[in-house]
Amino acid sequence: MKQPPRTQVLLLPATRFFRGQEFSHAFARHARRMSSETLSAEGECAQLQRHFECIPRHWPMAAIYRQSEYADAEGQQWLLAEPIFLQPEMRGARVMAAGNFQLSMEEKQLILHALRSVFGDYGFELMISRNDFLYIRASKDNPTPTFTPAPDILGCDLATILPEEKVWMALFNECQIILHNHPMNVERQRNGKLPINALWFWGSGQLPVAIYHHFETIDSMSADIMALRTVALAHVRCEENILKDLRHVRDWPQAVQAFNPALPAIFDFSDGVRWHWLPKYRWYFWRRRLPVF
Repeated sequence: MKQPPRTQVLLLPATRFFRGQEFSHAFARHARRMSSETLSAEGECAQLQRHFECIPRHWPMAAIYRQSEYADAEGQQWLLAEPIFLQPEMRGARVMAAGNFQLSMEEKQLILHALRSVFGDYGFELMISRNDFLYIRASKDNPTPTFTPAPDILGCDLATILPEEKVWMALFNECQIILHNHPMNVERQRNGKLPINALWFWGSGQLPVAIYHHFETIDSMSADIMALRTVALAHVRCEENILKDLRHVRDWPQAVQAFNPALPAIFDFSDGVRWHWLPKYRWYFWRRRLPVF
């Protein structure tokens, strides 16, 4: 759907996070007049791809992060090595946490020291990042497989998302064995923090030729959007649209505070649900059924 001029786009988490919460009387009047749709593409990465366009079309977040940090991503293949926590189960393991471990630089150095030779044996280079993950660098001629993005694996059965390629399966298993017994995790648990017992590889590919978006204002402190915005600086299409990143919000009244009914709006939820608002809807007599989470 083509956006009207000066549209406010509100990026929101999946609707399930607001389940059971009620609308205020004022917002309910607007909500009854909104149009809605449900897209087939779910997840945070699919959500961001609706608003940031990579040329050629792919989603190499590792190269985008690397370019935003060090401006040296061109000419190489990159992946992210994202810390995760696996909970053992009767017939496997489940992903209970991915990212947001608040790793110190010392902890990242410990992971690098423990695993650098393992990656080197497979022809890859493990490298430090300023963010809460590490980089994997591969040669340009060494294609890397597409992995499920880390933001979309929470709660997943590990067996359903592991790569089929033997090299990556072996690399994943070796990292898991080394990290499981690492003294760093003993210290983390002593301090009440989750251990890191595996790395998840995702965001593979080379740096895009260009990244486009349509926003004059981007209100976000999230690392992924900041990286996309930095790399896209030379390719912004001059429009007055506004992007507000509310993916961290779990309280619906807080999300509604960002909504300005005087402007066209898109409520974009990460599970593919979208609500569309136009100011002229205020004068419509028809009313739809009130949306529910």
